[in-house]
Amino acid sequence: MKVHENAQLLVEWLRIHEPATVRQLAATGLMTSRAASDAVHYAVRHGVLEPLKRQSAGSGGRPQYRLTGNALPSLKAARSVPDFDGLLTAWGISHHAASIPACNSRRIQFGE
Repeated sequence: MKVHENAQLLVEWLRIHEPATVRQLAATGLMTSRAASDAVHYAVRHGVLEPLKRQSAGSGGRPQYRLTGNALPSLKAARSVPDFDGLLTAWGISHHAASIPACNSRRIQFGE
């Protein structure tokens, strides 16, 4: 997942250069402006970054971001398989297929 990898780069870079704007990150050449923006939004969504409440006058009105101390989720957790057991339980549906008895039928065919 490219966004996750970019978010990891972003976190490593911000450990040294925080706080910073998306524009400052893109100016380093680590990633494009679009990739930096996507990585920042991904990191904010997962609680790794937070925007600063007070923006400095020199940032041109762009929000600055800093690390929260939380770690990015692992990719394995991000790629979890959907689990419908909770829905089945809520709807009162059994988790296992019902065993339906089948009767054996015989077909007898007479020759011509």
